[in-house]
Amino acid sequence: MNAYDIIIQPWLTEKSMEARTTEQRLEFIVHRSASKSQIARAIETIFEVEVAKVNVRNSKHGKHASVKLAEGYDAEDAAMRLGAF
Repeated sequence: MNAYDIIIQPWLTEKSMEARTTEQRLEFIVHRSASKSQIARAIETIFEVEVAKVNVRNSKHGKHASVKLAEGYDAEDAAMRLGAF
């Protein structure tokens, strides 16, 4: 599966924006059949960052992935490349 097929859209809420600055964490709605390793590879490919951890949960909005970036990478910079402020 293509990296752009796995990541459907960013999840932008007040809580996710706060996590982006304090915890170096980005949040996305992802394809339902995507595994944690596929999500990590897709984020690393699209944003040119290293992923430390991926947490997923299913919600009424779809599969929600919370991606923590490795030390030394800035979630704010990655979000700027995404166009999310």
